[in-house]
Amino acid sequence: MKALLKFLAGCVVIGVIGIVSIHMDWLPGSAQSAERHLLDKALRAIDAAGADWAGVEIDGQKAVLFGEAPSREALDTLKTGVARAQWPGGLALGGITILDASNMTVFSGPPLADPFVWIAQLQAGQLVLSGYAPSPSARDAVFLLAAMRFPDADISGALEIASGAPPEDSWLSAASISLQALARLDNGAVEANGPAFEVSGVVADSAGAAAIERLMAMINDGLSGAAKLTLAPPEITQPEITQEESETLSEGPVAADTGAAPAAVAEPDRALRCAGQSRSILSAAQISFARDRASLNGASRELLDALAAALGACPGLKIAITGHTDAAGGTAANRRLSLARARAVGDYLRTAGVDAARITTSGAGESQPLVSNRTAEGRARNRRIEFEFTPGNQD
Repeated sequence: MKALLKFLAGCVVIGVIGIVSIHMDWLPGSAQSAERHLLDKALRAIDAAGADWAGVEIDGQKAVLFGEAPSREALDTLKTGVARAQWPGGLALGGITILDASNMTVFSGPPLADPFVWIAQLQAGQLVLSGYAPSPSARDAVFLLAAMRFPDADISGALEIASGAPPEDSWLSAASISLQALARLDNGAVEANGPAFEVSGVVADSAGAAAIERLMAMINDGLSGAAKLTLAPPEITQPEITQEESETLSEGPVAADTGAAPAAVAEPDRALRCAGQSRSILSAAQISFARDRASLNGASRELLDALAAALGACPGLKIAITGHTDAAGGTAANRRLSLARARAVGDYLRTAGVDAARITTSGAGESQPLVSNRTAEGRARNRRIEFEFTPGNQD
């Protein structure tokens, strides 16, 4: 009898502990604690799938996905990864049992552009881009290339995303070559109609025309490049003045020509212009990182190459680089990771020719988020690098 009473008492105690733990979120076995573990596992599954287009919410052991997938295959891969998310409680006690993807949509692709036109017009220091780009990354790359090729121009315009372009890599290569050719003109334009790229404008001499034609001939991979150029008219020289005319003209007051060049004008705002140009380059794209990584990808290196070129004209401008992370992981680890990211950027700028004495780096960890860390898109935005430019002595 005593044994039975002890057994029943033990069951009561265990039941009370179970009920309390479920309803007190600070206990390891609580429902809220389980949800937090599942959310972390689901977010890791989203990052592992490279699905920065998706977000997830956890309700008990139910995962609710939302966002727009780039394809049906990408959505299926994501669903499989999230469905397998579990914490040490296991599938029976701590895994996701219901996956709700009813709020997910699948991107059907951009509208067709026929013809697929892209135009870059250069006039009086203004570069205007218009037409289409095959993807958001291609659009960003075009604006970055424009900033690199035309560092002193005011760049404006917009490119719509559309399908119907030649293969993206070939199209981007042709756009890059065309912008390089256009940069040899004071005024001109590039127009691409499908696979055909053509640069037009007025060129100073036949040697310049030949150089542009050679550039456009480099366009290949099923695309074509052409140059429609006009030679500038020869300069008109002033007729010689006879001695009699000279004497007549000399009767009036004539300012003495000392042959001295005007004094150099100080440029107190040079550093401000340099900083503005650097910010313009950085606004074309964002230096971003994969989760838990501090390595730079190709797009980020291209962006830093353009920044280093701009900073080369401003030897006195100081650059403070701050790394940031999302909220996943511990505070101390995030601070170390953010510092590693800032140092990776600083090291790359040094190898690109920026004086190390001009660069300082720091890591803010997760302490300064731009947006909420609840979605993959938000976390990707928070994994970033920020620059601060401080005027110094301009040589």
